[in-house]
Amino acid sequence: MHMELNDDAFRFFTGLSGRLHLALSEEPTRITPNLLNLAAPPTARVTDASITFKVFEDGNFRALTEEEWGRVVMRTPSIRMRDRLGELVVEHLAPDGSVFSVRDLCAAVEETARRSRASSKWFGGVDVHHVYFEGIHLDEDGVWDIRWGS
Repeated sequence: MHMELNDDAFRFFTGLSGRLHLALSEEPTRITPNLLNLAAPPTARVTDASITFKVFEDGNFRALTEEEWGRVVMRTPSIRMRDRLGELVVEHLAPDGSVFSVRDLCAAVEETARRSRASSKWFGGVDVHHVYFEGIHLDEDGVWDIRWGS
């Protein structure tokens, strides 16, 4: 399948700041009293996931403008994406059948995280620590890997 990438729009998208918010069936707890790192209990399940995306500019975070949300990043009818911390590959169809805008890619990242984060493991439970969006990378197998930081 042919894909055309808009380099400027792709750099903008991968430079966005995003934080994954996970709702779990059980509250995570601190790994140790001296660290802020959290771990989910092994029996906790993901009940919801959402991401807030913002632009970091001039030392502050701001909301995206409508023009920024609408920037075309990729011309392709579909993409496959995986949360690098999980195992599931999720296919996303371009809403108009031919392009993915910044808004469409943000929605794809959120949906992929919602569906696949449950398969991640960190300190015995769902990974609730690596939740900061660090862009996507096209892997050799043609799947876009979502990168997360802490």
